[in-house]
Amino acid sequence: MFARFLSSCCSSALVFCGIIILWSNTVQAQTWYVKPTAEIPLRRGQGSDYKILAIVSDGAPVTVVEENETWAKITTTDGKEGWILKRYLTQQTPLDRVVTNLRAKNQTLEQQLTETRTENEELQRVQQALENTLANHKEELATLADEHNTLVEDTANVITIKSNLEESREAVTDLQQKIGVVVAENNRLKASQNIRWFLAGGGTLILGCIIGMIISRSKKKKSSLY
Repeated sequence: MFARFLSSCCSSALVFCGIIILWSNTVQAQTWYVKPTAEIPLRRGQGSDYKILAIVSDGAPVTVVEENETWAKITTTDGKEGWILKRYLTQQTPLDRVVTNLRAKNQTLEQQLTETRTENEELQRVQQALENTLANHKEELATLADEHNTLVEDTANVITIKSNLEESREAVTDLQQKIGVVVAENNRLKASQNIRWFLAGGGTLILGCIIGMIISRSKKKKSSLY
């Protein structure tokens, strides 16, 4: 039982140590550069008697995975791993690489500037188009406002005309009623006048008859006297 527990603890300790070692190597892995000197040999071990695995050119970026005071274990960009004298390494970026990076950044900035200018010109064209559209809309709005005002005035005139027409109709109706009254009164007066003329004519006729009878009687009396 104790042996099993001890074995389990040892296994856990080994796993923990492995994790620590991996973490340490990961933390220590840094990008360095070969100093601008002659080409430097990459050896299998720490010493000039070890086999040369590759030649690393000056200014080449390498990854330092392990180091001591004299030697450094590196990995090249093409995946080769070996040892190199530490004095040939530096953490400062080589000048030519700095210049290359600056040129690349400058080219990128110039390209971005060109794109920005193009976008700015496009935005200016869009803005001009929008301003023209806005001006056209303002003119259309002014025209619509004038038409609306004219329509309002015409509507007011129509209302006034309708009101005047209604008043005229009422006046005509009233006048027709008055004319009807006058015509009726005129007809009544004409009828009354006819009656008067009839009475006057009849009275004259009767009076003539009476006078004729009187004259006739008078003549008869005179003839009887003779």
